[in-house]
Amino acid sequence: TAQGMYEGFDDYEKHAVEVYASASGQRATIVHGSFGDSSWIFDGRNGWLAAPAVAAPVPVVPLTGGDLDGAKVEAALAFPAQIKQLLVEWRTGDPAMIGDQEVHVVQGKMAAGGLPIKLYFDPMTGLLVRLVYYNQTPVGRIPTRIDYADYRGVEGIQMPFTWTITWTDGRSVTEIDSVQVNVPVDARRFAKPAPPA
Repeated sequence: TAQGMYEGFDDYEKHAVEVYASASGQRATIVHGSFGDSSWIFDGRNGWLAAPAVAAPVPVVPLTGGDLDGAKVEAALAFPAQIKQLLVEWRTGDPAMIGDQEVHVVQGKMAAGGLPIKLYFDPMTGLLVRLVYYNQTPVGRIPTRIDYADYRGVEGIQMPFTWTITWTDGRSVTEIDSVQVNVPVDARRFAKPAPPA
């Protein structure tokens, strides 16, 4: 479990955020915004985005396609030993640059012939610095990029305390200030969310 602050793409206020993850491939992020809670839930197979009516015309939207694949990979990255079995058609590419830092690129797919999922690693530390996944849309392939930073040791595990998500028309930043490992998480945290009040 983790707590911190979230800054969304459509406002410049920071809001409290809670993140829950389970080794069974589940993940939940809940942002306590000005107009109510927004949540991104992945139960291990299915995912949903829930938002108040002022933020979204449909209160609960199922994740599909590349967004569902991305949610599955994000959940797995909370327990990275599982990532090798999650993807297929692994391959490496030439080193790339992120800013002035050279990184190693590894690519896999959720299924044979699927869209690529790219992982960028710092060659000095071995830590993941970027994840990119794609969603096929009527206007073409759309990327979602997550940049990980501010790694800190938590009970012997290096964990990112900041991640920035960038997509076609927006950006959000999550900054974590506390993490607890091996604590019980209520299974209801990973259930399909009810429409927000």
